[in-house]
Amino acid sequence: MQNNKKLTISVITCTNNSAKYLRKALESIENQTYTAIEHIINDSNSTDASLEIIQEYIDRNKDRYTIKFIQSEPKGVGNALNVATREATGEIVHYLHSDDYYLNNDSLEKVVASFTENPNLVWLTGNFLIEFAGRKLVIPQTHLLRMNPETALSVMNFISHENTFMKRDFVQRYGGFNESKNEVVEYSLWLNLLKDHRPLIIDDVYTVFIIHKGSTSTGSFLKFYRAVMRAFRTQRKEKVFPLIGYYADKSVYLWTKSILKKATKFTMI
Repeated sequence: MQNNKKLTISVITCTNNSAKYLRKALESIENQTYTAIEHIINDSNSTDASLEIIQEYIDRNKDRYTIKFIQSEPKGVGNALNVATREATGEIVHYLHSDDYYLNNDSLEKVVASFTENPNLVWLTGNFLIEFAGRKLVIPQTHLLRMNPETALSVMNFISHENTFMKRDFVQRYGGFNESKNEVVEYSLWLNLLKDHRPLIIDDVYTVFIIHKGSTSTGSFLKFYRAVMRAFRTQRKEKVFPLIGYYADKSVYLWTKSILKKATKFTMI
């Protein structure tokens, strides 16, 4: 017997004084052709016009799909995402930041089609599309990921969560988002998921990532440099060695670790 029940997507948007870009993000959601949506908005005590924009959005769409508005203390992006995820009930979850937006009106329609065609699929990821000063540029990292996702992720976090969709149950099962300010929010989650489940890698784009001065990771060269350093710290925490891979019990990893340990002792003499 065929199950014709529509999959529900929990779209999670975290806000903190996001009025400048928030309206565009919300409009991209309400314009989606796929309406089996549960939208969870987590605001961290905004003092600008964000709350007014959110209320207008809720009033326009409260009869079209479920919208949950919550507020949590400003304890970083990772914490805000984890708090909101605990409120989600949809089979699929997507994190649309308040300064990002869906590229096309059928973005969610295409995602659901992929999960429907692949019932055992845990997560999928697409290319990275950035917008800077009104111009868009696609970074086709899926070509690199398709060759060998384990090796690619051991070098750097090549998966953008803006264009990644996951089964909700697996987000918390594999650790959720990192709340430490010294590590990348989603990198550990990708590495842990990848141990058991390869993503469906699609040469397509669903969401636009806006680069602006307020961006936490790309707003300036210094912020970008700090983001790269956080990625390296995550690798060390997860026992990932570039090109060798994730698993800490590999002979090359253990040999290298032993050499480095001896070298450290030698320099301390």
